[in-house]
Amino acid sequence: MTMNDGQNTVSLPNRLVHEPARLAILTVLSSCASADFVFLQNVTRLSKGNLSVQLTNLEEAGLLVIKKEIVDRKMRTSVTLTKRGASEIEEYWKTMDAIRARMIGRQRRPSKRQQSIPLQPRYQHP
Repeated sequence: MTMNDGQNTVSLPNRLVHEPARLAILTVLSSCASADFVFLQNVTRLSKGNLSVQLTNLEEAGLLVIKKEIVDRKMRTSVTLTKRGASEIEEYWKTMDAIRARMIGRQRRPSKRQQSIPLQPRYQHP
């Protein structure tokens, strides 16, 4: 998807990635080879249930792989970003940078009204 104001076209962020919980998960995973469930829960501050649902959504979309194994008679869940997931999070941040740059450009361009009004100080210090 894109947005267009008549001058420039900028892609909109991927809705799957843009959701805050999923964005947090993908951002964490983009900075490490893999992470276990407990680490992701601590870093993202999501509940077990919410983290589990979001991980499943991202796995179904092909953005990450979930691996479950038994270590010392305890279940360990580790999560790894796929190539597609790495590509999606990278593209997400590029899109957000483009949107931010576009908004900064708008703020720097004075309107016609602002151009025609000379700036005068309201008062002067003695």
